[in-house]
Amino acid sequence: MQSKKFQWSTFEVPRLPLEEEDFANEEKEEPSPPETFTIRHMKQGATGAVKTWPAAEVLLDYLVRRGGLRNVCDKLSADDDSGNVEGILDLTCPPSEKFEASNCSISQQSLPSSKPYNIVELGGGTGYLSVGLSLALNTNDGRAPNVRIMCTDNDRTTIKNMRHNIARQPKDRNLNKTVRIESLGWGTDVGGDKFAKLVELQFGKKMKNAQLPTSTNNNEEEPKEEDPIRLLSHIVASDVHYGATTLRPLSSIISAFKLRNPDIAVILLLKERSPNAVAQLKHEIEAKVRCGLEFEQQYELLEFSVSVRDICHRDLPNMKIVEC
Repeated sequence: MQSKKFQWSTFEVPRLPLEEEDFANEEKEEPSPPETFTIRHMKQGATGAVKTWPAAEVLLDYLVRRGGLRNVCDKLSADDDSGNVEGILDLTCPPSEKFEASNCSISQQSLPSSKPYNIVELGGGTGYLSVGLSLALNTNDGRAPNVRIMCTDNDRTTIKNMRHNIARQPKDRNLNKTVRIESLGWGTDVGGDKFAKLVELQFGKKMKNAQLPTSTNNNEEEPKEEDPIRLLSHIVASDVHYGATTLRPLSSIISAFKLRNPDIAVILLLKERSPNAVAQLKHEIEAKVRCGLEFEQQYELLEFSVSVRDICHRDLPNMKIVEC
């Protein structure tokens, strides 16, 4: 397909690990052809929209097939058990196709299928990661919790192209219902009230005030509405840090998400473009969370820290995984 403005690339949907019984049957039968999806890139435009960068493909594989969506403490302890060197995520070996609760991201023991993953992607670019996650995890066969995703960026043309990529996926996969495209600037207000309302529309029913007993004490505070940001389970992003230009806004929005929802899992796959750039990001996120605790009573964050691991990958040097 030829165009002066656009080009297209086709990718495979990563396969979920198989259950024990399915794995045995798979070995006896002819393997089914892989499911694919197509992404449109702009030939000119914002950096993230002109191509699907390799980091996004590595992150999709990590999230779907290598346990990336689990709790960060579980992942680090699993790495210790597997003999990996501390501080290194080894992606040189292909993941097992067999379901193992100890190292599989899609374990019903860790998250029931009735409770979906509610994911926000930062700096979505072409929308590749959000499309791939939705196609891989929304299997409707009980092997995985369903996912709902809000894919965000802050460039108008990029957002328009991402919406095209969602609309052009197979109708039977219902991506227009599972993936929502929205604009989000990076700052401490996490998009303000407008973004909070969009999160509520995508991830939950209308949230009402807690049903508390009526009090006659006029000095007591009115019950607060539940923050829609607490509906979210994960923040994901690939290759969104460019040193000094993104240090302040990226650390601000990550720390703001954590302060409003301590249970949210943050997973960033980043290229180290200058010495100590990722270490500086880690420091800034931790410092801003500590500062925020002076105003927010979030006891879950009293021992908050950011995990940074070097990625060992055959084709991608200087990559790090940042999780908290």
